[in-house]
Amino acid sequence: MKAQIVLTSSESKRLIAKAVSQIDSVKNALKKGIIIICRGGTNAFIAEELTGQQIDKGRFTAGYIGPKGLSVNPKIPKEIILVDGKLKDNSALSEVMKDLRTGDVIIKGANAIGPDGIPAVLLGRGQPNANGGTLGIFEVASMARGVEVIVPVGLEKLIPCSVLLGSREISSSKIDYAIGVPCGLVPIFGTVVTEIEAIEALTGAEAIPIAAGGIGGAEGSIVLLITGEEAKVKHVIKIIESIKGELPVLEPT
Repeated sequence: MKAQIVLTSSESKRLIAKAVSQIDSVKNALKKGIIIICRGGTNAFIAEELTGQQIDKGRFTAGYIGPKGLSVNPKIPKEIILVDGKLKDNSALSEVMKDLRTGDVIIKGANAIGPDGIPAVLLGRGQPNANGGTLGIFEVASMARGVEVIVPVGLEKLIPCSVLLGSREISSSKIDYAIGVPCGLVPIFGTVVTEIEAIEALTGAEAIPIAAGGIGGAEGSIVLLITGEEAKVKHVIKIIESIKGELPVLEPT
């Protein structure tokens, strides 16, 4: 059976969030372990799926791309930390890094993903106190300790070249002009979850991107061809119908 589906940016985020919540390592860490949900629009949806609590998604961002360019949340929140499935209030990633071990999970969104499947994040650069944000805190330590890093990223962020190319170019020179905050581009390594992996994980069906874009509020949409056994494709359709109409993420205030 074949079906064509259209997902807006927010609908993609909800789909990816549902899939991330069903990853075995996430479910295991939710029972016993630590889950770090880093700031980000897609991660706000994941936080809702894992905690059952409604999140102000725009406010759960650090940097973001807005109508005025590369922007920074004026009130950057702390990460959401779950220990054995319970919220650890008023704690930041830097405070729990010493406790992270194999079996724990860090969820970190991305701003770009290239055709080679490598994602990357934008980091404000040129500031005296710049330290790489959450990525600067956990990337090396997570590799050394065997902590899984999950990278949820929608296909709206697919760029036509490897992020390694842009990362090298930016790192070797200053930015002379920027619409918004000048940023660097830093690759992330982890378990990538796009709409393709989400649909496969949730239903076993295959998703093939066939178009993208949109107007009238559907900007950033992705069109997918779903193929597979009839029961699997119908399962995809049921999930998609349940998330249609997901509200867009607004800018933080």
